[in-house]
Amino acid sequence: MSELQKEEIQRRVAKCMPWILLFEFFYIFNENVFNLITPNLSDEFGVTPSTISLIVTFSKLFFGIASIVYTALSDIVSIRKVLLFTCIIFPIATLIGVFSQDSFTLLIVSRVLFSITIAAPIALQIIIAIKYFDKLTAAKYFGYNTAIYQLAGAAGHLFGGYIAEYLHWNLVFLIPLLTILGIPVLFKNLPKEVMQKGSFDIAGMLLMTAISAFLITFLTFKMQYPLLLLGAVVCVALFIWHTFRSKNPFLKPELFKVKGIMLSLIVGALFYSTQIGFYFIFPFIVKETYSMSTSTIGLFYTFTNIAAFIIGMLTGRIIKKIGYRNIALLGGLFIFAGLATIAFLVGYSVVYSFLGMGLFNIGYVLFFSGYLTNFTQLLPRHQHGAGIGVEKLVVTISASLGGAFVALLYGQPYMMAKIVDFSSNEKTALFSNVALVLMIMIGLATWIFVRVFGKKFNRIDELPGE
Repeated sequence: MSELQKEEIQRRVAKCMPWILLFEFFYIFNENVFNLITPNLSDEFGVTPSTISLIVTFSKLFFGIASIVYTALSDIVSIRKVLLFTCIIFPIATLIGVFSQDSFTLLIVSRVLFSITIAAPIALQIIIAIKYFDKLTAAKYFGYNTAIYQLAGAAGHLFGGYIAEYLHWNLVFLIPLLTILGIPVLFKNLPKEVMQKGSFDIAGMLLMTAISAFLITFLTFKMQYPLLLLGAVVCVALFIWHTFRSKNPFLKPELFKVKGIMLSLIVGALFYSTQIGFYFIFPFIVKETYSMSTSTIGLFYTFTNIAAFIIGMLTGRIIKKIGYRNIALLGGLFIFAGLATIAFLVGYSVVYSFLGMGLFNIGYVLFFSGYLTNFTQLLPRHQHGAGIGVEKLVVTISASLGGAFVALLYGQPYMMAKIVDFSSNEKTALFSNVALVLMIMIGLATWIFVRVFGKKFNRIDELPGE
């Protein structure tokens, strides 16, 4: 392929990227609205906070499963075909959510379908960036990804609160229908690829789904049903047996032999489980401690998201100054500081709580841009798709488990003792202790990160594996 042809393909793909990022916007917008209104939904449907967390955890679970399915399919099916198919089905999934206001079960189903369909453009955008652009341009799109994440969070918190309080939350499912306008652009500009023949391990995918579903449900219901844990153990055994017998397994064992991959995945799991766990508990913190309305909470959320959005747009410049490894470490420091602010000061002014949230959000913008780049540096070129798919799966499942884990801690008697909460507020010990647990997780993850990624991973001129 000539340089002129490459430039033409890059120009056409660049036209698609804003529309693909728009799916990221609507996914995060939807997620943040439902994270914000979980206390309201708990009252509306008459279920406990741990049960209502299924709305968040199941959505994350199936998003993760779908992400690795789509990335695995991208090796044998054209990215263009996968994207166009899911983008056409996506509006149907959103419409189901509009009619779920009277059924908690239908709401969970609609959120799952929403996540499964929207996972394709979100998961494949990373592969598209790596496949069609140079490293620096791909890094720029990673930065845009994190910025869009925060912008969508700001919109979700600002408008979601008002929608939930003055209209109804089911209208949130109508807004993503705007993505229909981008389908002609994708159809016209996405390259028609010539794909190699291959097969897909459906049995392995189903077993992995079952393992994750059993574990998350077991934790969500506070480990009251040991049969769920037994089901997970049985499925793990079957999955391992199947993986070593299959010619083309769902998770390829050779990928995990790459040096640093396992520890890097553990880092991602700890960081992202902390993120979802904190996002789940934070609305309860400000509502139960300070009796704030949902719309007011959303307004304060917006300020923290906008600050993180600005940082996200600047990540490319920051990376050029300090490098990929250091920006991830800087992000970890901000996250730790945000959690510490909550742990020590949650019983005082609400300003401290939102300051902690602001530091936390900025930290994740910085961390994600550095972590994802470092992780892809570990992967051989021929395993980029498989590696990114596994990372998406591990991260998303751990995020789901993070929400379930915090829901498990919520209200437990052993979480009520004041450890680092020195305020006179009787309600805040639980929230302080949850933040303290999450601090420990971030500290451990950062220590592992430093061990895996040495100083050579900080270079921006070339990949260590090149």
